[in-house]
Amino acid sequence: MHLFRLFVLSFAVLIALLTISAEKRVRLNFTRTELVPTHQENWAEEQLKLLTLDEKIAQFFMIAAYSGKGEEHYREIEELIRTQKVGGIIFFQGDRNNFKTALKRFESASSLPLLVGMDAEWGVQMRLSAEERFPYPYTLGAANDLENSEKIASMMAQECRELGIHLNFAPVADVNSDPTNPVIGFRSFGENPKLVADHVRAFVRGFEANGVMSTVKHFPGHGNTNKDSHLELPTVDQSLKTLEAIDLFPFSEAFREGSSSVMIGHLNVPALDPSGTPATLSKLIIKDYLQKQMGFKGLVISDALNMKAVADKYGKTEVVVKAFEAGCDILLFPESVEEAINAIKKSVLKGIISEKELDERCLKVLKAKQKFVLQAKSYKTYTVGEQQWARRKSYESALTVLKNDEATLPVSDLSRKIESISIGENHASLKKSIGDFADVDHYSFANPSEAKSFFATKRASDVLLINLHASNVRSRDAYGFGEGWQEILTLIPSEKTVVLNLFGNPQALKGVDLSAVDAVVVAYENHPLVQERAAQLLFGAAPSTGKLPMTIPKTFERGSGIELAWGGRLKFSQPEEFGIDPEKFEEVDKMALNGIAKGAYPGCQIVVAYKGSLIYRKNFGTKTFSSKDSIQSTDVYDIASITKIAASTVGLMYLQSNDQFSLNAQLKEYIDVSDSRYAAIRLRDMMAHQAGLTAWIPFYKRTLEGGKPASSYYSAVQTDDFSIQVAHDLWIRKDYSDSMYQQIMRTPLSAKTYVYSDLGYYFVKKILEKQSGNGLDKFLHDELYGPMGLRSLRYNPLDFMNQQRIVPTENDQAFRKQLIHGYVHDPGAAMLGGVGGHAGLFANATDLASLMQLFMNKGMYGAKNYLKEQVVEEYTKAQFPGNRRGAGFDRPTASGGGTCHSSASQKSYGHSGFTGTLAWVDPEHAINYVFLSNRVCPDQENWKLRDMNIRTEIQRVIYEILSKAK
Repeated sequence: MHLFRLFVLSFAVLIALLTISAEKRVRLNFTRTELVPTHQENWAEEQLKLLTLDEKIAQFFMIAAYSGKGEEHYREIEELIRTQKVGGIIFFQGDRNNFKTALKRFESASSLPLLVGMDAEWGVQMRLSAEERFPYPYTLGAANDLENSEKIASMMAQECRELGIHLNFAPVADVNSDPTNPVIGFRSFGENPKLVADHVRAFVRGFEANGVMSTVKHFPGHGNTNKDSHLELPTVDQSLKTLEAIDLFPFSEAFREGSSSVMIGHLNVPALDPSGTPATLSKLIIKDYLQKQMGFKGLVISDALNMKAVADKYGKTEVVVKAFEAGCDILLFPESVEEAINAIKKSVLKGIISEKELDERCLKVLKAKQKFVLQAKSYKTYTVGEQQWARRKSYESALTVLKNDEATLPVSDLSRKIESISIGENHASLKKSIGDFADVDHYSFANPSEAKSFFATKRASDVLLINLHASNVRSRDAYGFGEGWQEILTLIPSEKTVVLNLFGNPQALKGVDLSAVDAVVVAYENHPLVQERAAQLLFGAAPSTGKLPMTIPKTFERGSGIELAWGGRLKFSQPEEFGIDPEKFEEVDKMALNGIAKGAYPGCQIVVAYKGSLIYRKNFGTKTFSSKDSIQSTDVYDIASITKIAASTVGLMYLQSNDQFSLNAQLKEYIDVSDSRYAAIRLRDMMAHQAGLTAWIPFYKRTLEGGKPASSYYSAVQTDDFSIQVAHDLWIRKDYSDSMYQQIMRTPLSAKTYVYSDLGYYFVKKILEKQSGNGLDKFLHDELYGPMGLRSLRYNPLDFMNQQRIVPTENDQAFRKQLIHGYVHDPGAAMLGGVGGHAGLFANATDLASLMQLFMNKGMYGAKNYLKEQVVEEYTKAQFPGNRRGAGFDRPTASGGGTCHSSASQKSYGHSGFTGTLAWVDPEHAINYVFLSNRVCPDQENWKLRDMNIRTEIQRVIYEILSKAK
């Protein structure tokens, strides 16, 4: 009995061991990756040896998954992965979060690494919601910037790698020869084979260098078709010679560049296979032509096998088998997985497909997994800012001007009345961006029929911007513009200047009569960044270099596009345009904030432009130390003595450019001066501060009585005699300015040595008013500020804007006994009614930088010449040996520095202001810098801004940052 029990026990142990061994063998089929280290160089070869026939076949299958479909769908896909051991997944609609959730579950269900793919032709946004997309291929073709195209491909690769996507079914290598093509169109880089090939190669480089498989598609070319292969089988009816010269050329270039895979299109191509067999199922096309004749060695991927071009005729299982037999290594989107695996297995067992071929092709798939999944190379990462600039650059470069009669573009004179009419959806960005340049009346309509009534009423505007915003770029619904939009063009008043801006597919212009419009701009997409770039083009802040990448039948030929140079207007940009990390400017931020913390000023605005592009524009603090109102970019500051160059000097330069003034003349040649000493002052001496004038005269002191404004000079209400306002509820006698000029001329002149003086600018005001026939403020606004679009550059800003936008200056207890808010801080300018030649001008930093850019541009702004180049050069250079000053302009000392930092070149110039301001440009380094503050609030004896060297130290940092710019 004991022996029997021992026997039974021994037998049970033996059975258990055998069972464990069997279970271990079974488990090995599900955990094969544990047997071969993933870093091993021969991982693919060793893994192949462990796969069963069924498992080898399953590696060719890439099934469709929708990360947004939810739990039931997830379980269905997990079951296919577990039971059928499929090799890959192509992901469709979802979002970033559910994509990651789904992928993690699917990878956990697989015994081998999955090859994860996605159609991400313009980035993962093509399939995942709430992502930022990159430009469409035809936009990149219009831009034709290969370096940026490659960079965008690298950024797409980063997106893919971060999400766990190894294979991007892009780029589209189809040459879009047929404008009526319903499925390729905007997905193609264009109609020119070389242009397409160039961008395809750029994308292949960008993907492959960053560890993402590129898939050029749809071989042998889907561009010259007028049918959608999702619905029916298109025929590419061209000779082999034509195919090779046009359609096949981008593919051959992609293969030469090293593309890892190619997708075969569902196309009937008689020149390659006269049997009518779709290319996806054709051995002649895949094995004979693609692989043998063209020598392609990478993965061959079928187009989606559920598409009606093949699925309806061949059935769910047969189409998969035929695609595999024809040479497709990846069977994409099969609707019949288990049945198709079994059917292919039968083909192998029957010898229709040899085991040798099966192993070779399976090894290709495994090697792709080894290279792009297990041992993927590192990839370049880009910041959000770098990605945004790449998008902006493409959109900007793509903008195409197709018509520009009488140099309508750019719109240079912004004093004209402009109306902007947007028709369609999503136009907020355009409205905002136009508002950055000009005061424009905006109107919007949901569709063309709503807009018709607008043109039925008489328009008071000079310029009409008609903006068509497409809902999509496909051919349906008139390319997303709505039926009947062309009728709008017949309603336009003939006397208006009209610019038509097309935010969508330019094919909508086919056969359209454009005689009623003066200019046509094609922007290709209705994207916020496109609208932003288009606004900059319209007003001369950005150039136009784009060319149509396709033909628009009966309207424009491929390659059409009128090039417009940069108009000199400051462009709204970002540091990344010049390869600068915006975090470098954090030191500027810290300095600005430290000034506030130390009580140097309550708030400030800082603007930096480089090579005509605004790359830094920030506001800090509040309007006063006790205020909670944050500084905004539209707020204006009293710029004090910067008025000397921003008003008086530029006014004289304008007159001299029109032969109405000369620096070599004497004062008496322009105004009546009774005192011969003053009459003989040479204006060049005066503008360089060496005419012998005293520094300044405190005119207001003579008008005080008991420390307060005397009633003999001032009134609390406006009357005919007291009509010049100097502050809130304070008016001075209208004739008192005569007394001020008499005081100046009673002041003796000293030797002609450099003494900085305000007094010469009192005379400049008179010269400008006499020569122009207008008040100084109106003359400057009508001739310069208004046309240039400098809306904040104003004397007496309370007449033109809400007080809330105006930053207060001093709580003036010495003269006006009140907080100065909206009135000029300088007492002398205040006594002239706020309009002085030496002070009185208000501005925000952006508009002041724009005026400084006028000087940098040698007198041109917004494509309009306001000043002669030689005049700008004369005024901005040093006027006399030993005197650093230009004519009106301040300049560095001979050894460097002074008002500016020593980093500024000897060619730089600008001016500072008593209220805590500085405007400085450096043509040698292309740097334009403006700092505005109200350091005199509440007390002008606060000199911390000066003592801390905040303005010049910020300038130093700016030079350090920009010294590394590209």
